[in-house]
Amino acid sequence: MGSNIDLKYISNAIDELISLLGIKEDIPIKILLKPFRAGNIKESIETIANYFGLPIVANISYVPATYQRDSRDKFESSALATTHGSGRGAEGIVAQVSIPSYLPLYGTSGLRGFPISVKISDNCQRRPKTFMAIMAHELSHIVLHSLWHKEKDNEFYTDLTAMILGFSRVLKNGRKVVETKSVQTKNYVLYSESITETLTTTYGYLSDEQFSFALNKINRILKKSIDSKEKLLRKLTTYRNLFSSYKEELFRFKKFMEYLDKNQSKRLRSEDGAKIVAFHQLDYIERFTVVIRNNENKLKGINDYCAGLTHNNHIRPDSLQKLNEEIDSLISDLRRKFDLLNKDVNTLGKHVGFFYKHKLNRQATPI
Repeated sequence: MGSNIDLKYISNAIDELISLLGIKEDIPIKILLKPFRAGNIKESIETIANYFGLPIVANISYVPATYQRDSRDKFESSALATTHGSGRGAEGIVAQVSIPSYLPLYGTSGLRGFPISVKISDNCQRRPKTFMAIMAHELSHIVLHSLWHKEKDNEFYTDLTAMILGFSRVLKNGRKVVETKSVQTKNYVLYSESITETLTTTYGYLSDEQFSFALNKINRILKKSIDSKEKLLRKLTTYRNLFSSYKEELFRFKKFMEYLDKNQSKRLRSEDGAKIVAFHQLDYIERFTVVIRNNENKLKGINDYCAGLTHNNHIRPDSLQKLNEEIDSLISDLRRKFDLLNKDVNTLGKHVGFFYKHKLNRQATPI
């Protein structure tokens, strides 16, 4: 299985898919198993689909476990299970997702509520974890077909798509079925002897070596991306706090100006007089307002992006790196502008009474 595919091919495929689709944290298996074990297989399949970004409706039909794929009712996948060990087949779990030619593009509103026909064997509840792994593979076909991906029929790409989109653990737990049965019993005078046979069936298209390699690579990328995400969220907190400080500092600047305008009899130090006159120019305060407006827009965009990261665990490593660099630049620029504003506030503050300053500090009301 996959003996003609080397690890470099697997590695390049992972990099390509992540650049296209991003990477997701693993979905907790219990989220899928809860409705499945309650008999709601449709809900379980649709939960898998939604996690893939496919808000489809699954129309389920059942077939016998002995169902055969033939030319009249052909499966989209070429081989759902490969048997190892003795070479004999084991009772399989069948799943087929029909892919219509008019499938809407991935990420568009046309996929919402789009009906997908799912054919499953009536023995699917025997091994829930294996069924989940097969369904993750089959729905990955939908993802690639809805993208018109050049490798949309490539079974290796399909398994890897499931893995990068949060189903690595599902595939790991469900890809192998081990069955042990007694094939011969010998009875002796004082004892009996049983001979058992263990049969392992592997579902999917990656060999054990390929799967382990892919799993390790994806986990490394995911860990790095999660670390980068957490770093970004910490920076976002720093940025928010700095922005709040800037608004509070501008609030003080305006209030100090009001105070001095009402107390013009107070003598100003000669070195500060020219500066305070300049503060009254029409465009002087406007430059501070522009800083507020620009950073509000930037902050909203970053907040929205980070909210998406928190809610659906969908990470695009390249975007994270760029956003980390952008927020570093924004913090640096805002800190520099805060320092300039703070100097102006200190200039005004030298001519403002202590009790008035104390009153403003108690208000602590940003603009």
